[in-house]
Amino acid sequence: MKIKYKEFIKENIIQKNFVINKKNNKFELYLNDILVSECYFDIEQPNEFFNEIYVSIFKLKTNDKYLGKGFAKYLLIKIFNYVKNELNINNILLNVYKNNKIALNLYLNNGFQIYKDYDNIIDDDPYFTLIKKL
Repeated sequence: MKIKYKEFIKENIIQKNFVINKKNNKFELYLNDILVSECYFDIEQPNEFFNEIYVSIFKLKTNDKYLGKGFAKYLLIKIFNYVKNELNINNILLNVYKNNKIALNLYLNNGFQIYKDYDNIIDDDPYFTLIKKL
């Protein structure tokens, strides 16, 4: 039986740490000094793809032991707050493969919307670019 994040908090005295690792361009979430979830990022200048400064995030992953407990969602919330309030940037973009249903649902359930649909890609699987407006 999996314990959900809220239940986990009730049962354990934990210390959560959100870290911005600027050396490696990573957002990291620690639980009692254990890295449980991480996500790489870049700050992108306006370009032909998107006409405002934005943060792109990629390679969001959670340690296998902590999957399904809400840590990726918690990390996303911390990222949203940091990007909006500290970086003063209003948009986050990411790419997700269409067949990655777990990740796609995570992003859509946390306010991302489809920005572009790449269905006919020659050298890659079909994917979406998603956007979160903060």
